[in-house]
Amino acid sequence: MDTMKVNQKQKEYYLEQGYWGYETLLDRFLRTVERFPDREYVVDDRGNRHTYSQVDVLSSRIASYLKDMGIKPGDCVSFQVPVWSEFAVIAMGCLKAGAVIHPIAMCYEEPDLIHAMNKADTKIYFGTAWFRGKDYEARLLAVMDRVAGLKHAVFLDSLGPVKGGFTTYREILETYDPLPREEYGLMDGLEVALILGTSGTTGSNKGVMLTHNSLIANMKGYISMTDLHSFDSMIMPVPLSHATGLMYGVIVPFITGMTSVLLERYTVDRCLDMIQQEKCTVIEGPTVIAYDVMRRIEERPDVDISSLRFFYCGGAPIPRTLVEKALKKGIKVLGVYGSTESAPHCIVSPYFPTEKVLTTDGLPVPGTEIKVVDERGNQVGPWVEGEELSKGPGVFMGYIDEPEMTSAAIDEEGWYHSGDLCIMDDDGFIRITGRKKNIIIRGGENISSVEI
Repeated sequence: MDTMKVNQKQKEYYLEQGYWGYETLLDRFLRTVERFPDREYVVDDRGNRHTYSQVDVLSSRIASYLKDMGIKPGDCVSFQVPVWSEFAVIAMGCLKAGAVIHPIAMCYEEPDLIHAMNKADTKIYFGTAWFRGKDYEARLLAVMDRVAGLKHAVFLDSLGPVKGGFTTYREILETYDPLPREEYGLMDGLEVALILGTSGTTGSNKGVMLTHNSLIANMKGYISMTDLHSFDSMIMPVPLSHATGLMYGVIVPFITGMTSVLLERYTVDRCLDMIQQEKCTVIEGPTVIAYDVMRRIEERPDVDISSLRFFYCGGAPIPRTLVEKALKKGIKVLGVYGSTESAPHCIVSPYFPTEKVLTTDGLPVPGTEIKVVDERGNQVGPWVEGEELSKGPGVFMGYIDEPEMTSAAIDEEGWYHSGDLCIMDDDGFIRITGRKKNIIIRGGENISSVEI
C-alpha cells in the first residue's frame, strides 16, 4: 500500500500517547476468544449462531485455505457477502492469513467490480453464488479476466448451486484443518487492515485505507463514550460492506466481547422481532431506522423491546422530536458522526446533559481534534457555520492508488476535510448542518438544505 499518507509527527505522537501500537485486530479477536470462548459472537436471522470459539475454528480453516492458495501478508482478499454470519468468519480468516480485508457492496455490478478489485489488487474473491434471484457467480465470471491479480474465487452455495467448478465455502470448512497459530500471517498495527469502498458525494468509487491502529483507536474511542460492555447485544440492520456495518457489526463486538445480531434484509417488523427474540440492547444504524422503530412500536404494543438501551444513529440529522419521543419510551437515541474516512469521531454520550443529547452531534472521541473553518481555511469561532475538519488516530491513511484525491482530503497537517458543514457551541459540541455541496444561494445568502 505505497499510497498511504502518514504524517510523521502525528505518527510519533500517537505511538507515544498509546493511541497507536503494534497490536492488530487479530490480537484483539484472539484475546476475546480466550476470555469468552462460549459467548455467542455472531447470530443471524437465517438461524446461524456461532460462539467466539466456533468462529475461531471456522476462520482458521479459511486461513488454511488462503495460505494454501499462496496468500501472503499484505495481499488483498475481496468478498461480496450479505449480512450473514459467514462474513465475520471470512473476515477473521483473512486476518489470520495476514490478508487485507476488502468487502464489496452487494450492489456492485461488473464495472464496479473491475474498478474496485483492480485498485485493491485482489488475489482471491469470496462471494455468494446466488442472492435475491441474482447470479453472482455469472457476474464474477464475466469480469475475472479483467482483474489482473485475481487467481481464485470461492462461492457460498446456500442459496443455489455453484456451476463453474469453483471451490465452495462449504468444501473449505469440510476439507481444511485449522491453521496453527504459529503459521498465522504476521502483521502489525501500522499496516493496512481494511479497504472500504466509498463514493461519498463525488460519484466515483474510492478505496479507503484503514490500518489496524486507526480501526482500534476508532473503536476504543467509540466504546469509551457509548457505555457498551461485554453483556451487550447489538443488532445490525445495515450492510457489513459499509463502515457502519463492518465497524459496529463485526469489529466492536469482538473488541468488547459482545454479541452481534445480523439482519440480512431490513424491515421494521423483522428488526423489532429480532430485538425481542435476542434481547438486543443496542441498535446502530441510520436515522431513518430510528424513525421506523419509534413509529412501529406505537402500532405494535405486543412487541417487547424493553431490553433496548440505546439507539446510536447517524447519516442524517436527528430531530429533537425523535429524541424526545424515544426518551419517553425509555430509549436513548444518540448521535454518532463521522465518515468512512474518519469514523466515528464524534459521539453523543448517554452521560451528556439532556440538552446536549437533544441538540448536538456530540464531542470528539479521545485523541481526536475538531475545528471549523471558513471557505479560506481559517478557523471560525463558536456558533459560526463552516466546514468540519478532524484530525486524530482514527483518520484514514488515504485512498488506494489515488494520491491527488488523498491530498485533497487530508492536508499536510493531517486534517481531514469532511465537506460537511457544522456549528460548534461554546462547550466544543458540534451540530452538523449540511454539506458544502448542498447549499442553496438565495438573495446572496447561503442556506443549508437541512434547514429547508
